[in-house]
Amino acid sequence: MSDKSQENNFESSNQLLLISAVYDNQKKSAVLKFYDPVSEEILLWDDKTGHKPYCYSRLSPEEIPATISDRDDVIDIKETKKIDMLQDKSIIVSKIIVKDPLAIGGTQTDKSIRNLIDTWESDIKYYENYLYDNLLIVGKYYKIENDKIIPQEVEISDETRLSLKNLLWGKLGDVSLPDKKQFEENVSQWANLLNQPIPKIKRISLDIEVDSDVGRIPDPKAAEKKVTAIGFESSDGLKQIFVLRQSGTDEGTNDLSPDIKITFYDEGKEKNMILDAFKIVQQYPLLITYNGDGFDLPYLYNRAERL
Repeated sequence: MSDKSQENNFESSNQLLLISAVYDNQKKSAVLKFYDPVSEEILLWDDKTGHKPYCYSRLSPEEIPATISDRDDVIDIKETKKIDMLQDKSIIVSKIIVKDPLAIGGTQTDKSIRNLIDTWESDIKYYENYLYDNLLIVGKYYKIENDKIIPQEVEISDETRLSLKNLLWGKLGDVSLPDKKQFEENVSQWANLLNQPIPKIKRISLDIEVDSDVGRIPDPKAAEKKVTAIGFESSDGLKQIFVLRQSGTDEGTNDLSPDIKITFYDEGKEKNMILDAFKIVQQYPLLITYNGDGFDLPYLYNRAERL
């Protein structure tokens, strides 16, 4: 997919839609992905706050084993106050701050602290922690000004306000609520989020067909079997199928819709077909697949490497 990484030195007067967050293992930081509806590009925003992975333990800093506290990947262990939701009271816990999310969880070995002692918030993916701690919401619009991510509030339409009044606010008098004001605030927040403008996102979908033995699913890591066809459909009208010719197989009759373009590749040109597929995908900021992360994309990548 196409993207535009500008190492945090860009500003945008456009409203940017936050669509995802990931962890960059090379930079050791969270990376936010924004979609710019005007330029139809993905903008990558590297964290500049110094946010680090962490988890909590009920053990005091002194009680945490030295095999953890003395590790090179442990930055700090400090006491902090949290709310125990089950007991509805404040408690003192130890916050263990580390350099790498895998130091918290994600492995089955002693590298992950959660495998060594009882911990809390250690099963949450790091990028989700990052979003929550920075009050960022996927699906909401932001602007980037002076190295700051500024939320853009979109007013609820009069029609939505009227619906809320008729369906909820006007009937709350008949319902017993512990905190009516808090309920209204929570519903309004969700209404604001769900009424964010939906942009026309430039996108493409992809699906592949692979030669296989009867009863066996090809291994995307080994990628030993030929890719026989690749199909595309995009938001800007592209409908195309790449087909690899195979000896002994007739091309048959094309019964597809006339707006679908079919391109045939000679049997020995599988590599060219895959490279052409990559070129098409790179023209779009978003790629849609069905189980593509688990099969189609790793298979194409590993097959290209193999060829």
